[in-house]
This record gives sequence, C-alpha cells and structure tokens, in this order.
Amino acid sequence: MTGPTFVCEFSDGTVTRMTTHCPKGLDLARGIKLSRDAYECRRKKPAPAILGGRFEDAVSGALLQTYDAAAIEAHT
Repeated sequence: MTGPTFVCEFSDGTVTRMTTHCPKGLDLARGIKLSRDAYECRRKKPAPAILGGRFEDAVSGALLQTYDAAAIEAHT
C-alpha cells in the first residue's frame, strides 16, 4: 500500500512531491523533513522557507489536508 503524497511549495517556486509513510495519521513533520532533504539533495543548497504544503491521496490525488506557512513553521 502506498502512503499519502506530501506536496511542498518552497519560496523560490520549487515544488516537491514526496510519498510519505504515515502509520498513524498524516505525519506533517515527516513530510517537511523529506521535502527539505529532497530539495537540498537536488539543489545542493539549504532549503528556503516553505510557503505551504498539502497531503494528497497517492492513488486518486484527492486532497487530504492543507497547511499554510504558519502551520509548517509550527512543526519545524
């Protein structure tokens, strides 16, 4: 079974889409960490601020939960 996808928008316009294992509900902290790690690996520089993010169902693409910059900041 595939976990939900965390879609993360960074302040420079970059968007990452990370499949995120969430055994006990949506795990925002894990989604943020995976997205930042992916950004830094791909761009070879520190990740900028995150403007927002959302969890989507990996199969249907249905929106599960959205987060604004304040909610993201609260989990970092």
